[in-house]
Amino acid sequence: MSPKDFLINTQKMTDFRPFRAFRYNPGKVDPRKVIAPPYDVISPAEQKRLYERDPHNCIRLILNAVETGDGDSENAYTRARDFFNSWTREGTLIREDAPAFYLYRQRFPSANGEELTRIAIIGRLRLEPFESGVVVPHENTLAKPVEDRTRLLKTTQTNLSPIFGLYEDESNQMTGLIGRYVQEKPIFEVQDDRDIWHGLWAIGDEVTTDAIRTAMSEKKVYIADGHHRYRTALEYSRQCDGKKAGEELSPEDFVLMALVAFEDPGMVLLPTHRLLKKIPVSDSKKALEALQPYFKVESMAPADLTQKLENEKDENVTRMGLLLGADQGYLLTLEKVDEAIAKMPAGKPDFWYKLDVNVLAYLVFEQLWDFPPSKWESNLIFTHSTDEAFERVCDGEAAAGFFLGAPKVQILRDMGKAGELMPQKSTYFYPKLASGLVFYHHSE
Repeated sequence: MSPKDFLINTQKMTDFRPFRAFRYNPGKVDPRKVIAPPYDVISPAEQKRLYERDPHNCIRLILNAVETGDGDSENAYTRARDFFNSWTREGTLIREDAPAFYLYRQRFPSANGEELTRIAIIGRLRLEPFESGVVVPHENTLAKPVEDRTRLLKTTQTNLSPIFGLYEDESNQMTGLIGRYVQEKPIFEVQDDRDIWHGLWAIGDEVTTDAIRTAMSEKKVYIADGHHRYRTALEYSRQCDGKKAGEELSPEDFVLMALVAFEDPGMVLLPTHRLLKKIPVSDSKKALEALQPYFKVESMAPADLTQKLENEKDENVTRMGLLLGADQGYLLTLEKVDEAIAKMPAGKPDFWYKLDVNVLAYLVFEQLWDFPPSKWESNLIFTHSTDEAFERVCDGEAAAGFFLGAPKVQILRDMGKAGELMPQKSTYFYPKLASGLVFYHHSE
């Protein structure tokens, strides 16, 4: 399917509904000790810390540890299911009596120390194929995470973490509907290890939930984070035959979704840097020589690289940093723009060719270094931390590192409206949505 196929039908309505959530019982556990980041940003060391923090931490659900002797009948996925069921029986997890939406507020310090606030509304969204035009992706996906999340969903029959979606709300319609709830007592509000506050409120009155459903019905949903989980849920819904007699839809036809307005003042994106386990050309000298016909290549101290990128940021110029070792730093500035575009995929909108992540993927990797997309998943490491990138290259864990700029949130809207996709792991929204807030079980 071509990315342009995402634009076929723009008339279908968005179906966003309240639901009967499972959630932690604050009378049984400390919410601060049981929430966790999304599974795909948790390192093995952090996984261990979360296991030790509380025996009911949701890490046992979203990223259960692999154990010696795991097989078809007992494994990380079956243990996640069994923990969910046992916690429900003992009252650690409780289920709401009636459907509700949830207001989720995150408060966090910005880079300059100012406190920012971001507000999401959590509900269940009817799954739609991308070609319907209702749900719009902006990134390609990797095969391995889809396989992993499929096994977890099939085994637990539960959406354990919300997908992060965006919608347009220039008139502040949704803000007017849900804003007053933050003045009420939350289900909980806790601060995590990264100084991020997480607050959760239930919105259960039918007048408001109906108004939210109506307001969202006319809006597209742009996936910000969670492409793998969305594709997993969509494919799973196609495989299921859970509809009762006479029913058009089943619980598997919906997915847990947290929606944030594009216009939210707390919207922050960080860059996602690329590390290569091995350089796909014979040596560093040849790697640089391949770049020089298109880029101005400036050698500089690695310590100065990221600051130089920040100081010379220009929307009309494509720049990136390259680290080839502890003492080999280079600032790459694309100079032969027309020649570069001629070597990249044809027929793209102008803004597509200016994105550093596209220039890196489709000019540097695919054309200049003969490193095609089919080999990316096995050879690329992604990180939003410049310190981690430097450390892994300098320690020899990675052979090279490319430092990219942070995209603007507008680019997701532009990519979606143009029916284009960025390479995998092109955006990193900060802060991540917490896991362990609410769970959507398919017994709904």
